[in-house]
Amino acid sequence: MEFRRRHNTYFATLNAYASHQPIGVVTAHEIEVRSWLGIADRDVIRRLPSFSAVLLDITSWRRMILEPYQRLGPGIYMVGAAIDTGVIGVMDKGRPMVRMVRNKNDRLDRSG
Repeated sequence: MEFRRRHNTYFATLNAYASHQPIGVVTAHEIEVRSWLGIADRDVIRRLPSFSAVLLDITSWRRMILEPYQRLGPGIYMVGAAIDTGVIGVMDKGRPMVRMVRNKNDRLDRSG
């Protein structure tokens, strides 16, 4: 499983494991940089004692290297779980859990 996020002028790739690379957490006013702690299933995340649901700056994902990337359109964000040491990507039945946000402007400057 691979995830892509825009990092300045190129796309940075994040893998499914904890690499501690930078990942952006999208807020109403800015994008906060946190540490990537990999992915976990939604049922595992629910068992954590404390976390907060966040939106990640992931723009596309794919399961295997031979597959094309699945792009997330404007207003569609991957869901993450923020804990003290970083951010975990939330998966649901083998796919990234996503949330649609209806705003005039996409926080990642994606056009529709």
